[in-house]
Amino acid sequence: MRVLNAEEAIRFFKTYGFRVDEASVREWVKENNKKANTACESCPIDEEDLHSYDYWRFEKGTAYEDGIDDKTKIARLLNEVSKLKKEVEQLKDEKQHLENLLGLNDWI
Repeated sequence: MRVLNAEEAIRFFKTYGFRVDEASVREWVKENNKKANTACESCPIDEEDLHSYDYWRFEKGTAYEDGIDDKTKIARLLNEVSKLKKEVEQLKDEKQHLENLLGLNDWI
């Protein structure tokens, strides 16, 4: 891992048509640079960095985010389970409603 420049990363990501939240790119670069083991001024930002940022952004705020403690991870998982249970109930209600509209429950 190498030290990155936020402005260069933002410009590079935009050249790919990537919608960029500049604050999140700066946060990602800051976190990346804490872990970086090489300073390489001649190493340009590349597609691997784009994928790394996208993956980081996808995991941010989830139970799978790097560096969070077990308590936070469990709380996030419980929250996700709760949301999924609500979604299942909404889908069951929608299914029942659609079956009623189609008359599928009339003959039972």
